[in-house]
Amino acid sequence: MKKIITFSILSYLLFTINSNAINEGSSENNLENSNFLKIGVLLPLSGKFQGIGESFLKAIQLALYDISNEDVKIYPKDNKGNALNSYLSAKEFEEQGIKIVIGPIFFENLERLGEINKITFISFTNQTKDIPKNTIAFGINIESQIDALKKYFNEIKVSKTLLLSPKSEFSYQSESVAKKDVLKFYRTYSYDANPKTITGEIEKITRYRERKKDLERRIKILEKSDLYKDKNELKKLKQMHTLGEVNFDSVVVIDFGERLKSVLTSFMFSDVSSNEVNFFTLNQWFDETFFNENALQNLHFPAIDFDNLKKFKKKYLDTFGEEPSQVSILAYDALGLIYYCWFNNDAQFKPDQLYNKNGFKGLHGEFIIKDNLSKHQLKIYKVSDKKFIKVY
Repeated sequence: MKKIITFSILSYLLFTINSNAINEGSSENNLENSNFLKIGVLLPLSGKFQGIGESFLKAIQLALYDISNEDVKIYPKDNKGNALNSYLSAKEFEEQGIKIVIGPIFFENLERLGEINKITFISFTNQTKDIPKNTIAFGINIESQIDALKKYFNEIKVSKTLLLSPKSEFSYQSESVAKKDVLKFYRTYSYDANPKTITGEIEKITRYRERKKDLERRIKILEKSDLYKDKNELKKLKQMHTLGEVNFDSVVVIDFGERLKSVLTSFMFSDVSSNEVNFFTLNQWFDETFFNENALQNLHFPAIDFDNLKKFKKKYLDTFGEEPSQVSILAYDALGLIYYCWFNNDAQFKPDQLYNKNGFKGLHGEFIIKDNLSKHQLKIYKVSDKKFIKVY
């Protein structure tokens, strides 16, 4: 049996923040001590993405204090959410002798980091193409999500799955999913991103008008009959909107936000019920606004361990007095991963340690790093009765 390496460091004990463990500058005394584990942190700490950057930094601080090892130092730098500042900050890290950096968050910020080959970057992008050789894409990528769906599809025996995505967005992801041998899709569709036209497109996909006409024709026939059984059938049909089943048993929608809601609402208006067809989406976290949408009930999605996420959020809230970005749990685990590799190699860090073939188990779940990508073992959750229910 494969041995999974566990490095979870969450102690669930409250503590007082000690600012001495964070190094904003480049103290030569600190950097010259070879016993220190020196970790660069490259995040947007100002500008448009300041909020998410600060949440990631606080998650890293949380991990740092849970570790409680004075030989571990972090050196945060503000990349302002752009590629140029990411590169300039990374050059400063290189001059300071830092070998491992947590960040940046966004794929666009990786543009020139491949030029700095003495540093390994743990980025939180979920992209899988064009990742620099010195960068690990640690985000919840499409491959991990599709692997989780395949296992669940095999469990519930679905066989005719539609793949839907907007025409102008997620084209790379939808093409990647469609080409994968992991899942076989019955049909794929690209819909107009304009919410005003989505309903009409979903009506075509579901053959709504044909099914509605089939119902009308059947009602006309039954209305001419005096047979008791026909009258009973007529009574039932008059409470229906369409007649006949659709020719698919599951739908995967690569979209999010209001447009995802529009797509699923259009299925509902086209008389396709989530009680008859399984609906799935990708790239989702635990969005409680889903609870208020009838069309999103029974929506399924692959995700990290929800119970551990709730523990992380509570610890973060108790410590900082505010809710974290859910994605910042990955920053917590990134520091835990680096620390584990360093601590178990006689206080020496080597990038090769990140590629342990047995994989790791962090707070967000199990994962293995291969070919610069983190492959996450995800669960399947569904929205039901104002809860996120784990179904697989």
